[in-house]
Amino acid sequence: MGSIPEKARLDEIALPRILLDLLGERFSGAITLSRYKVGKRFLFQQGVPIYSESTLTSESLGIQLMDSGQLSRLDYSKVVTYVGRNHCKEGRALLDLKLIEAKGLFLALKEQIRLRLVECFSWPYGEFIVASRETPPEDAQHFRIDVYQLLQRGLEAHWGPERVLRDLEPHMNLFPTPTKLLATLRERLLRDAAVESLFESLDGSATFFRAVQLANTPRAMAAAWILDAGGALAFSEAPLRTDAATPTVEPEVEIVCEQDRRTAAASAAPASASETRSAPTQPTAQAERLSAEIESRYARRGEMNHYECLGVEPDADVSEIKRVYLLAAKQYHPDALARSGIDLEVRSHASAVFAEIGVAYGVLSNPAKRADYDASLAGADAGIDVEALTQAEMLFRKGEILLQAGNFRGALEYLRPAVEIWPEEAAYQAALGWSLYKKLPSEPDPALEHLERAAELDATDGVIQFRLSVVLRALGETERAAEILERARGLESDSR
Repeated sequence: MGSIPEKARLDEIALPRILLDLLGERFSGAITLSRYKVGKRFLFQQGVPIYSESTLTSESLGIQLMDSGQLSRLDYSKVVTYVGRNHCKEGRALLDLKLIEAKGLFLALKEQIRLRLVECFSWPYGEFIVASRETPPEDAQHFRIDVYQLLQRGLEAHWGPERVLRDLEPHMNLFPTPTKLLATLRERLLRDAAVESLFESLDGSATFFRAVQLANTPRAMAAAWILDAGGALAFSEAPLRTDAATPTVEPEVEIVCEQDRRTAAASAAPASASETRSAPTQPTAQAERLSAEIESRYARRGEMNHYECLGVEPDADVSEIKRVYLLAAKQYHPDALARSGIDLEVRSHASAVFAEIGVAYGVLSNPAKRADYDASLAGADAGIDVEALTQAEMLFRKGEILLQAGNFRGALEYLRPAVEIWPEEAAYQAALGWSLYKKLPSEPDPALEHLERAAELDATDGVIQFRLSVVLRALGETERAAEILERARGLESDSR
């Protein structure tokens, strides 16, 4: 079957290369990926994934729709009940209960294939088996996925810049020029300003090293890997233009891949319209004023209390605090800053400023934390270490962004220390427990401990109760899971 072995380990052949080979050979058949007790099976048609199966409860259609906000906890419990009573698939239950339309179900199932494959990019070990004679079930619809966009999503979510650069190293001192495939990929790959800069630099006048220096976002680094591995570039040992001033031997310059907490969230989300636009414009007077404001706030970091940081009065209510925070989120969004022409250094300062604003919002929007914080400002002995609380909140917010983006292993790096610093915060315990359950390989037992602790700390949070029921069901405690799921439904009903 050409260059694709029938069986191999993922540490021998990386999954992105397998997918490129399957596409190149227009493979039709099945590929099974396995790691520990986790198994996933994907069916391909002409090199494109069209159908998937998974042994992970956390990758069921209902939980996927829950995670994306398309299905409420109350409606999910209806689906679970309907499936158990009628012995049907969740898709059928969603349609019969009129919780989703046929087109919405089609798109959700298509997204399910992508999510299941992208998650496998994080596997450092495992194996794959290829079976060219397997075909989908007769009643299976074919959900064609754009393989190049799938590769880009997987690489930017789960491969760090060091791993990408390791693969690109053989061509770093060569001069890249486009092949016919590059025009196709330019239309199909997800875009940001760094991806645009990468494409513009591939004219044969500079080394691949120079081009990769411009790919300073995870999305652009992923694009560089795909162009190189996919055959979209031809390489020569000398520049094609004689007027090129770039030396053939590059100085040792560190390549830094920028990925703050907002970029991490944007990497698992669908591409916005702003990502397909052209490179940033020249700075306007408004952009210059915003740059000056950012630099002023950056210089005063750590000097302001949380109220000053948000720009609200100490007696501001929660709705006002939320309004100001959302305004800041819009103002400091990386797409908006890039389009306005603000330079890269100021944008990095804006990221630091917004991180501080996020910590202030996390404290002031939580009544208990705000009360303790106010007491500390008044000089009262509230028994709280404000510096530790601030550190824990910042760690939690970074972890939460990665959790929402589907990078569960990355989220653990922030959530574990947040819980160590502040174990009495229910939200921290719940996020850590859910990340432990959702990551691969899943760890349901420690996940249960943290979720049970979270439920003890806050018995009124329906999200915590729902997550606890999911983990209990995965561990086989169905009766207790059903009881807690019913409790979650009651909490949701009360909140309406």
